[in-house]
Amino acid sequence: MSVSTAYELAVLLDTSAVIALHDPAEPRHAEARRFFVSSDHLLYCLDVTSHECFTRVRYASSYTKAREHFDFLRENTRVKLLRLEASDETNALRLLEKYAEHALSFHDALCAAVMLRLGIPNIFSLDDDFSILGFVVYPYPT
Repeated sequence: MSVSTAYELAVLLDTSAVIALHDPAEPRHAEARRFFVSSDHLLYCLDVTSHECFTRVRYASSYTKAREHFDFLRENTRVKLLRLEASDETNALRLLEKYAEHALSFHDALCAAVMLRLGIPNIFSLDDDFSILGFVVYPYPT
């Protein structure tokens, strides 16, 4: 089985969806929960996404809530952890340059670089940035 075939049913988790999944006050919480509970996709997370989730939740809430998000991404048996490679940062910078007219975050570019490297076509995100980059976004941006 080739690498791209191994990952073609995979979905990468993005920070926005993970936060919405855990916070009932988020406008798209129910939609995020429905997708997560009903999805039969293979779920993956970048190591840096767990860092970004921790930081965003810590600034908005508390250490305890931030740690819950981090642990969800690192210890959940449904979510497999992917680690960055050195080339991913270089490729993220290339994507940021190529799409300079869009306000993409470095984190989103890193996710995209890893997705392109592994052949992951799908992302669980509430940001429309990933559709600009040509990925299938679940649960589809509004």
